Amino acid sequence: MKTDSANDLQQELNHLGLQDIIVNLFSSLSALKKLSEISCQVEDEEHLIFQALTTLIENQDMESCSFFILDNEGLLTNVAGLSAAELNDRPLRADKPLRFKIGEGIIGAAAASGKTQHCRNCHEDARFTSGGAHMSLPGSIISAPVFTLHHTLIGVLNVSHSEPNFFSDWHIRLLEIYKNILGQLITNSRLFQQMETQISLRTAELEQLVTETKRLKDHYASMSMQDQLTGLHNRRYFYDQVERAIAQHKRHAQPFCLLVLDIDHFKTINDRFGHAFGDQVLIGVADALKKQVRGSDILIRFGGEEFVVIFTNTNFESGHVFADRIRNAIKALSWRFDDKFVQITLSIGLHYSSLECLDSELELDIDQIIHCADLALYTAKANGRDQVVVFNEAMRN
Repeated sequence: MKTDSANDLQQELNHLGLQDIIVNLFSSLSALKKLSEISCQVEDEEHLIFQALTTLIENQDMESCSFFILDNEGLLTNVAGLSAAELNDRPLRADKPLRFKIGEGIIGAAAASGKTQHCRNCHEDARFTSGGAHMSLPGSIISAPVFTLHHTLIGVLNVSHSEPNFFSDWHIRLLEIYKNILGQLITNSRLFQQMETQISLRTAELEQLVTETKRLKDHYASMSMQDQLTGLHNRRYFYDQVERAIAQHKRHAQPFCLLVLDIDHFKTINDRFGHAFGDQVLIGVADALKKQVRGSDILIRFGGEEFVVIFTNTNFESGHVFADRIRNAIKALSWRFDDKFVQITLSIGLHYSSLECLDSELELDIDQIIHCADLALYTAKANGRDQVVVFNEAMRN
C-alpha cells in the first residue's frame, strides 16, 4: 500500500508534464553535484555555509534561504542568508542576527523534533504565533534540521518563498538529501579545522622543542668549550679556532705570534696557601689577560696554570711588546692572604710565524708551533723565570 507521501508525489508527477519533470530532476541533480564539489577546506564555516546556500539558490526556484547554527549558548543563530536577488553580492551579516530557542517557531520546531517542517501558508500557520510573529512573513517555508554523521544537531536549513503553497514534495525530498550532504560537509570541515588546529599546536610545540634543544645544544657546546673556573675558553675551543688563524696566515700572508704563559712556582702557591687560594690566583690572572688581548686574538686556559695567547696579524716586534706588557701586568697583581700580600710572575715562551714560513717546505702544524713555544718557555724557566723568551731553532737540540 502506498503511503500518503508516495501518493502526494505520484499526484504531483501526474500534474507535471514530462518536460517539467526532466527540468526539475536536472536542477536537483545540479544542486547536489555542486554542493558535493564544495571543499571542506574553506576559510571558515560561515563561508562554507554561504557557498552551500548560493548553490541552492542558483539551481532551485527558491526566493531565499538561510542557515541557523546551534551556538554555544544553545540557541539557533542566523549565520548566513541569501536571496535570489543577492546572488552577485554577498549580503552583510546583520549586527543582531535572528535567534531562536529550541522549539521556538518553525525553525525551533525542526531542531527540537529532528524532522523537516513544512509550512505551506505562514500567514495561517499556528507555529508562527511564537517567535516569528514579529517578522515580515513569507508565503511558505521549509525548515530542515542538519546533523553531523553522529546525529548531533548542527543547525537548521531554512528556505522560503513569497507565495503560499509554493513548495512541493519534490522540494522536500531534494532538501532531505541536500541537508544530509550539507551535514556531512560541515562535519568534514570541522574535523579538518580540528586537525589543522592540532597540527598547528603540535607544530608550535615542535618548534618550541627545536628552539629549546638548540638553546641547550648551544649552551652545552659553549660549556664544553669554556673553562668553568676562569671563564676563558679551553683547549677544545683553541683547536677549533686556531685553524682560522693559520688559514688567514696562509691566505693573506698575515703573521701571528703564539705565546705559552706559565705561572711561576704555582705548585708552591697551592701547597702553601691551599687550592682555594690558587683558584683565586688563576681567576685573577685570567681577568688580567682578558684586558690585554684584542677581540680578534685567541686567549685560552690550556690547562693547570698554563695559558695560551695567539696575537693575530701581529709582527714580531709587536708580539714581543704585547708579551712583555702581559708579563708586567701579571707581576703588578697582588692577593692578600692573612696579613701577607702574595705576588706572582709569569714565564712566557713566544713563537713567531713569519711571512717566510709561507715559503717553507715545512707545513704549519699547531702542535709543532706550541711545542716550539714550550721549548722557549722551558728556556725562560731555566734562565730564572719572569721573562719572555723567543723560540729559535737552536732550542731543538
